[in-house]
Amino acid sequence: MKKMTFLAAALFVAPALAGAQSPSPSPAPTQAPAPSAAEPKADKAEKAKGELVKVDATAKTITIKGADGVETEFAYTATTEVPGASDGVAGLATKSGSKVTVHFTSDMGKKTATKIEVGDKKTS
Repeated sequence: MKKMTFLAAALFVAPALAGAQSPSPSPAPTQAPAPSAAEPKADKAEKAKGELVKVDATAKTITIKGADGVETEFAYTATTEVPGASDGVAGLATKSGSKVTVHFTSDMGKKTATKIEVGDKKTS
């Protein structure tokens, strides 16, 4: 009778032990969802050329007018480069009418200047 009890116990315990030792199936790796085409995202660096219309130091923006007559506003930061200007972007306030090239990035519809190159004033 002892052999039969031991054998019966072994039959119940063996599958449980075997299941405990086998590796559990790992969950499938999750993939990040692909960005939606309608979702605005940070774009690569771009540039725009035009005439400097105004600098708003309070709002930290500059506005330029392109050759097509359309005015575009760009935000700027303390890290925006302005080669040749000792006062940075604030020094551009006196350069209204100058030709400029604005290097910028777009993020969620906001254009932020990373570098502003200033040329000569427009001649009539």
